[in-house]
Amino acid sequence: QIITSLDYAKQENVRDRIWQQKWDIVIVDEAHKCSAYTKRRSNRPPECVATKRYQLVERLSKNVPHMLFLTATPHHGDEDRFAHFLRLLDPDIFPEPHKFPERAREIRRAIFGSGTSNFWILRRLKEDLKDLNGRRLFTNRYSITITFKLNSEEYTLYEAVTDYLNEFLIIRGRGRYRQAIALTRTVFQRRLASSTRAIYESLKRRLKKQKEFLEELESLPVKERIKRLESIRGKLTDEELDEGDLTEEDKDRLTNEFVVAQEIDQLKEEIAALQDLVIQAEKVYKQAPDSKLKALRDCLERAEFSELKDGRGKLLIFTEHRDTLNHLKEHLQKWGYSVCEIHGGMDPHLRKLIQEEFRTRAQICVATEAAGEGINLQFCHLVINYDLPWNPTRLEQRLGRIHRIGQKRDVYAFNFVAEEAENGKTIVEGKVLRRLLEKLEKMRKALGSDRVYDVIGQILSLNKVDLAEILREAAYNPHRLEEYLDKIEKIDPKKLEEYEKITGIALARGYVSFEQFQKANFLVEEKRLMPEYIEKFFLKASETVGLKVEKRADGLYRIPYVPSDFRSERLNAVRKFGKPDSEYRKITFHKEDLNKDIHFDAVLLSPGHPLYAVVEEKLIEKLKHLYSKQSVLLDMNTATPYWIHYFEISIIGEPEDSLIYKELVAVKEENDKFSLLPADIFHDLSPYPEKLKELPSANMEGAKDYLMATYQLQKRTQILEQRKEQSQIIKEYLAQSFDKRIYSIESKIMDLKARELEGEDVRLSIQNFEKELEELKRQKEEKIKRASSMAIVRPGPIALIASFWVLPPQDVPSVSQFLEDKEEKEKSEIAAMKIVMEYERNRGWEPEDISYQKIGFDIRSLSPADPQTGYRQVRRIEVKGRKKGQPIRLTENEWRKAKNLKDTYWLYVVWEPLSPNYEIITIPDPANKLEFAVREIRTISHYEIPAEAIERMKSYER
Repeated sequence: QIITSLDYAKQENVRDRIWQQKWDIVIVDEAHKCSAYTKRRSNRPPECVATKRYQLVERLSKNVPHMLFLTATPHHGDEDRFAHFLRLLDPDIFPEPHKFPERAREIRRAIFGSGTSNFWILRRLKEDLKDLNGRRLFTNRYSITITFKLNSEEYTLYEAVTDYLNEFLIIRGRGRYRQAIALTRTVFQRRLASSTRAIYESLKRRLKKQKEFLEELESLPVKERIKRLESIRGKLTDEELDEGDLTEEDKDRLTNEFVVAQEIDQLKEEIAALQDLVIQAEKVYKQAPDSKLKALRDCLERAEFSELKDGRGKLLIFTEHRDTLNHLKEHLQKWGYSVCEIHGGMDPHLRKLIQEEFRTRAQICVATEAAGEGINLQFCHLVINYDLPWNPTRLEQRLGRIHRIGQKRDVYAFNFVAEEAENGKTIVEGKVLRRLLEKLEKMRKALGSDRVYDVIGQILSLNKVDLAEILREAAYNPHRLEEYLDKIEKIDPKKLEEYEKITGIALARGYVSFEQFQKANFLVEEKRLMPEYIEKFFLKASETVGLKVEKRADGLYRIPYVPSDFRSERLNAVRKFGKPDSEYRKITFHKEDLNKDIHFDAVLLSPGHPLYAVVEEKLIEKLKHLYSKQSVLLDMNTATPYWIHYFEISIIGEPEDSLIYKELVAVKEENDKFSLLPADIFHDLSPYPEKLKELPSANMEGAKDYLMATYQLQKRTQILEQRKEQSQIIKEYLAQSFDKRIYSIESKIMDLKARELEGEDVRLSIQNFEKELEELKRQKEEKIKRASSMAIVRPGPIALIASFWVLPPQDVPSVSQFLEDKEEKEKSEIAAMKIVMEYERNRGWEPEDISYQKIGFDIRSLSPADPQTGYRQVRRIEVKGRKKGQPIRLTENEWRKAKNLKDTYWLYVVWEPLSPNYEIITIPDPANKLEFAVREIRTISHYEIPAEAIERMKSYER
């Protein structure tokens, strides 16, 4: 597995290697960045123009069986680009919009409106999301605009920098060159708005670099100077990047090194202008009052920030520039605040450390755009946008760091804007941004929803408002300011709703059956691999393969040295999961440890971690000689011996016998009869404490034949039905999609033939369309045939993993003290189960006996559904029926399951279940409540609780 950025992967020397690999699944985040559009010209047929990002994913889509695209902005209000984007998911289902625009829309609407039959798109709206208790997952959020005025010195500098940009960085030319000028202007304008320190440092760095370049030019022969100038102009950017995609290093390189001069004299003129500007900016920065900084200090005195001072609140301040970040941090610390910082120059590990510092110690975190992505700060509920982004979607991304699932409080965002100076002169960029913020608030109130902030990018696009272009143009043509403000005022949010209806997006599946989801969630919780077993396995496996693991004083573990052969690229695990670190100072197997302040730097070790995978691979290699061998186990709950055979079954299908399904299955062999057992029964058995001279013969082939004729066949039938249904749906949409395209081509051919009859020479066009028609029909047949192969499902190989001869405890002296009367115990357990099932029904709950599954408890009982939310409480009940005064014993699996399921796990003890005067004691979270009294009996892998401790639990509510 690899994680990479789109812009790295799209490079020609990288993408070829990516295309050559065989991937099982490709997940693309921010997938809308893979864009293409239809180019129309009068003398040629329309064609698709694709970005390199699009080309990268398009090629992958043709060869990778599973593609998952994640995006909050799939269409940007452009139906043509959206239609091209969907073709990345399935080019056979979604027609080419440049050839069949109307057919593309018809197919899209049909698929999006097909409800649960829609396998291609799943849509969620923030305001619709609720938790398992029916509460909104997202709290309220409030946006507040903080305005301030520039003083006379700051405004004079603002005018001087704007004049410089309008003289030396005029937007002109085409393509990459034009894009580079626009981006350079944007960065300068935003640093000018950010702080006097940011613009001063930026101008100073540009002056230095331009001087160095001039010296380089003057050292060259005259004829070489023009060539050198020509070679560097406009060569610093990737034309697919917009300003929001640039890193801080990219922005610095643009403002420092980008050259627009065509002649050496022009470069000298710019350097002279820069020298004057740097002197002026230095004077303003070092001597003049800072109006924006004063506005910040005043803002921090507002009531919303009262909790900041006593430590209960946290504040995140966003700026767009490192110079401003340093400026703010210095002043905030002078004002008495504890401050940390996050910026793009930090590696992921350091960011994690700073994130934890912010959570536990610092009152304020000052961050550049780097904190707008990839980190979670739900513990903070206050945010200040000290610098406003020119891409409004970035506002939502910033707020998304704190306004996310897990946030318990309402969120407040403060946006800083300077729209005029003290002398009444207008700051055009601030005026535009202020009007946009006002319009956003009006739309939010009119719609009665916060969703306007989530989709502002699409709303602007549908209203033909390019905010960055307006801000650049407003600075260059301030006399058009009213025109731009009017354009913002006329933004109509209803256009988004209309657009989503027309394109079919509004029809996309958003409904999830809460009942089905909750049932699935119960199963996930119950079947989750328990960390205690992971820990036990890893420690034993590490000892076996020679990896030293040490216990720390705080209860966690350390690995002081990972040998080089554990990091070798010859290992499959290293190639698949990456190379383990050379050491691990703190590791844990329990996720909850990571939530503790003292363990924020711990590494969670579990399946999928590079080191875990390496240890597992080395263990399998070392123990491969034991594959399909036999051993002996002890079962405290049986009176007769039996065999357990563990098999790995598989189901295969097309193409090329590809694996569809695999499962570990246990078969019980007892007295020449076979039956299925839950694979989890292994957890209820323990190693046999004595050595046997020999084992009886086992009928492994008979067990395999039984498994093949029963469970594998049933599983194959179940999977076949599912795949038949999927295959039929896909075939229907394929036929519909191809038929619409074929109909369009046939119509064009008929029109051309009519024109031919009238004497027009269109024979070549007819031949071209007939070839295209023939190819479409061939593709239709091939794709439908391939979709039909989904319904080809066959039983695959069955492999014996191991067999265990399981013995009862009667002949084992070391466990004789723990023996119970089997017949009486069985009667008591059956009676207790009946009593508890009736008890739950009388409470109005719905109990289900799942004791046969051997998953650590006997009954799953559900409360009546909440009439408002549909939520159902669950109790996982372990039933024990005993004579009063007897100790209660739980298997290791039952005890560990109780520890993991916590308060949803209940122990129901029924005293004297065979008597009409039975008594029930119900104990929630027994692993916690009874921890003081439990005794581990390692010889039989059980946990024993004295009857006295059970009696003390009577006070708990039933």
